[in-house]
Parts: sequence; structure tokens; C-alpha cells
Amino acid sequence: MTIAGRVLRFLAGLWKGLASETKKLVPVAIGVVQAIKMVMDSPVDDVILAIIKKAIPGDADDALIDKIKGVVETWVPKVLLELKMIESIANIEDQNEQLKAILAELKLSSDETKNIVYHGLSSLILEKLSDGKLSWSDSIAIGEYYYTNIVKK
Repeated sequence: MTIAGRVLRFLAGLWKGLASETKKLVPVAIGVVQAIKMVMDSPVDDVILAIIKKAIPGDADDALIDKIKGVVETWVPKVLLELKMIESIANIEDQNEQLKAILAELKLSSDETKNIVYHGLSSLILEKLSDGKLSWSDSIAIGEYYYTNIVKK
């Protein structure tokens, strides 16, 4: 069996082991990200509410909507602001100095933002190094599996 096959089998087992309440939250989290993508393409007055309405189709209970609204209001702006590097970094011509400046900014970011950058960067590097043999999704799954089960152990 291929590495990707073993990883997918591991992830399927992991999914089966999740509590039913956690399983309900996964589509909501994915829905929020999909809604952010949709809201970026169309102007709206209340961005947070538009994201939540697109993330949760139909009628949902108020407690869940309040929880999602709180997470989106707190974390989405915080992380996106931290990911936006200072414009002066873009004007640095020397790549080595530019990288130093980016890393200095990243060092000042929250742990959540650092995790997003590290996770995405490792997935991108794995995808590009595979010469098209791994998709973005495969790269995320394999990187996550390797980090969790080998690096952290």
C-alpha cells in the first residue's frame, strides 16, 4: 500500500473515532472558510453575518450561530491581520534580507498564525517537491500525519 493510502486509512480511522459533537463542527469550520471565499467576491455590509449565513445553510440554533460569530469575529481578523506583512518588506530587494524581515514579523505573530503559516508552508513544499505526484490535499494529510506521529513523538 502506498504512503498516501496508509495516511488516508489512518485519517479514516481518526474520523471514525471523533465524538459525534466534533464531527458536527468539521463541516461548519469548512463552511466558514468556503463562506469567506464567497464573501470576498461579493460586497456585503455585515461581513461576519454574511459569512455565518453562507456557512450554515437553512435554520440553525442561535447558540451555534453565536458561537460561530464569536470565533469568526475574534480569530479571522486577528489571523489575517497578522498574516499581512508590512509593505516595507516587499520593497526589500535582497532576498536574504527580505526573508529575515519576514521571519522577524512571523516571530511576533500569535501561535495560531504561526501554526497556519507552518502548516501551509510544509504542505506547499511537500506538494512542490513531489513533482505533481501529491495533490495539495495529500500533502496536507501526509504532512500532518508525519508531524503528529513522527516529529512530535
